Amino acid sequence: MSGALLRPVPVVLWASCGAAVLIGGCAGPPGLYDPHAIERAQRVAVLPGVGAPGLDGPGAGQMEASLVITSLARMRRFAVEGPARLRKAMGEEATSRPAGGRDLQADAARKLGIDLLVLPDVTDYRFTKEWKSRSWLVASSERSRSDYWAAVSVRIVAPGDGRLVYAGSGQGQSDQGYGPAVRQATEAALAELRQFAASRRAAE
Repeated sequence: MSGALLRPVPVVLWASCGAAVLIGGCAGPPGLYDPHAIERAQRVAVLPGVGAPGLDGPGAGQMEASLVITSLARMRRFAVEGPARLRKAMGEEATSRPAGGRDLQADAARKLGIDLLVLPDVTDYRFTKEWKSRSWLVASSERSRSDYWAAVSVRIVAPGDGRLVYAGSGQGQSDQGYGPAVRQATEAALAELRQFAASRRAAE
């Protein structure tokens, strides 16, 4: 069972909201669309991350998914898992009866007690290089600086109907490599969710 099968729910549903959905969701600015769904959720599954275009970008999705799992776990709000168990459950459901991708995903999530699905995407992943030179009467020197840039989006949806629960995006930049840039972007994308989780913990 390929990882691609794990992502049909929001694609099917968002298409009905128009082309703008592919960028920002069906309603309003990014953020908490359904705080009650977040508050009720106990277990979430992070689906395979989608990489970015470009020479370096295709493999960035795996890094992003791992960072999202770590960031969600640190919130101490949900039990967080990757796509492996959901993929296995979907395979078992597919062998027992025929079903479309969305229904199959929803039934597998229900079987595992997964309340929400998390979809991480890397939308920008590139580096730039700047050259600087200095000259003297008898000598000269040249050095370069590389900057690494990343942008990500994180969406959280309900597995049953694909309803958008949370959407966030962020950007990052570092001269230390892609890792710190993607980490910055991920933390920015989840900032509002992190604040909400902290406020809920404080209220309990």
